[in-house]
Amino acid sequence: MVNEGVENLLASKVFAVVGASRGPEKVGHAIFKNLLANKHILALPVNPNAVEILGKRCYKDLYEVPYNIDCVIIAVKAEFVLEIMKQTARRKIKNAIILSAGFSEAGNLKLEEEVLKIAGENEISVMGPNCFGFIDTLRGINTTFFQGIPSSGGIAFISQSGALGVGFLDLAIKEKIGLSGFASIGISMMLDFSDFIDYYSKDRNTKVIALYIESLKEDRGRRFIDACLRCKKPILVLKAGKSVSGQKASSSHTAALASDSGVYESMFRQAGVIEVNSMRELILSSEILSQPYNLGRRACIVSNAGGLGVLASDALEKSGILVPSLPPGVLERLNKVLPFGWSRNNPIDLVGDALADRYWQVLSRIDSENWFDFFIVLLTPQYMTETEKTAELLTHLKKPVFACFYGGEKVESAVKFLKDKKISVFSDVSDLGVLGKLAGE
Repeated sequence: MVNEGVENLLASKVFAVVGASRGPEKVGHAIFKNLLANKHILALPVNPNAVEILGKRCYKDLYEVPYNIDCVIIAVKAEFVLEIMKQTARRKIKNAIILSAGFSEAGNLKLEEEVLKIAGENEISVMGPNCFGFIDTLRGINTTFFQGIPSSGGIAFISQSGALGVGFLDLAIKEKIGLSGFASIGISMMLDFSDFIDYYSKDRNTKVIALYIESLKEDRGRRFIDACLRCKKPILVLKAGKSVSGQKASSSHTAALASDSGVYESMFRQAGVIEVNSMRELILSSEILSQPYNLGRRACIVSNAGGLGVLASDALEKSGILVPSLPPGVLERLNKVLPFGWSRNNPIDLVGDALADRYWQVLSRIDSENWFDFFIVLLTPQYMTETEKTAELLTHLKKPVFACFYGGEKVESAVKFLKDKKISVFSDVSDLGVLGKLAGE
């Protein structure tokens, strides 16, 4: 099922920004400017104290706007939201994004109930309050006050935290992480994780759904599980608020009760989602699962640093990934092209003076073998190491390949090249353990 509330919201073409401002430091100014950057939609500023904003006529209220509005973005103090929602209802506008804070997360339950009542009676889909809005990378629509839009790709990221979302978006642009969509849902008065999961599960551009969850409302756990079970795409979850202090912070941030972490772990198991432990894991796992290959459980490690290979083996086997021994025939073939001191086992230690050609002598000879499912290619930048040339060779392999080029400035350009080519790069071999969570049988 596709959630019609989310579908209609994301399909909006005419936006009214209530709280649009002339001040560049104001949230309403940033949102309106972001919307104006898209020439295929109509953005309208609403502010009773302004005549013109960014060269566009400003309207004193929603009644004065002479266009049919698809979505109202509300960026004013909480005390004014109820009146704006009444105007939204009278104008028969069906979508609202409430960025304003100061509702149930601040103890103001009555205001939230009144706003929810108006929305329900008038069939208005509400995103928020205390949210950050959405970004549609394919249509180039940015309803947030973050500057910039990541490139299009296969990851849909749904976050309860807007500020954390900002960091993710900034990193996505820098690291060229492709997104099919971004949504910051705030305290989820109406539209919540389940609604967006239902929408992105049917979105043809989305390959994987990533969630940052602080807490779910008490009556929405079953709904969340059902939405996840309906979704045939992988869902990754980073759950915050597992500690006592984290639970207190979460409850004041999202207004929902942050239950014992064991409750959430049980719920995630029922829902069939993959729980990760950090934003780094969430991003890396999302990138891996957005790729078209099926990940197995057997790794072949090729390295120019023996210690790095040992650490990689430890991390992989601890997570359930096998590091099988080399078959006798492979051992014989590699003996003919590798120096006497090579490891004669998996991990395949090429020895520290390995040039790019030595990597290729191994990788090309076993790329079609069926005793392993994917490569782990490790490299440290020793004096003679051909870092960039070795990185380029990895783009010619048929099997999935994951890289860890461990170092600083000397590996920087090679790492950038690999990321540009959509090859997953681990900054530390200890992170390789995430593959155990993602691998098939």
